[in-house]
Amino acid sequence: MKQMWKKFDTVELSHSSIHHLLAIHSLIKENGYARAIDIAKYLDITRSSVSKTLHKIKDKGFIFEDDNKFFRLTENGKKLVNSVLRRRCIVELFFTSVLQVSAEVAEADGCKIEHLLSQETSEKLFSFISYFLSDSPSVKAFKKEYQNYSAKCESFTDGKICEVDCFVTRNASDE
Repeated sequence: MKQMWKKFDTVELSHSSIHHLLAIHSLIKENGYARAIDIAKYLDITRSSVSKTLHKIKDKGFIFEDDNKFFRLTENGKKLVNSVLRRRCIVELFFTSVLQVSAEVAEADGCKIEHLLSQETSEKLFSFISYFLSDSPSVKAFKKEYQNYSAKCESFTDGKICEVDCFVTRNASDE
């Protein structure tokens, strides 16, 4: 676990670069094209900053620039954008439907983690949400119990949450 933070470096693109791709995607949907100046306005950043980032993501093969200086997503760029949007949707749905977080908070938090979530976790989360939103009697009973549940933790030290730690210890001794 000590070296887990280094795995963030293995993410293909930075959070900022992902937002540039999402901006291109949105602008093309809205206007039919995306120029550097449009991306800068959309993201509310300088054109030089956009230029630097576009150069990086172009070199990685996620976008190309056509003869009219319009930016387009490559097939890899489209796949990445769709993957990020899918994960964002799943995370936001989990936050709002399961955890009952406000839509605004869910959107902000979803944006923070959308490109860091693994495919495996995304698929499992989607499966859980699908089940959670079903009409299953056991889900309905769980939702009712969950609404009345209140977690309590008197101390939080060394990364341990007392109630969860106690719960894990209790379940391990039951086996």
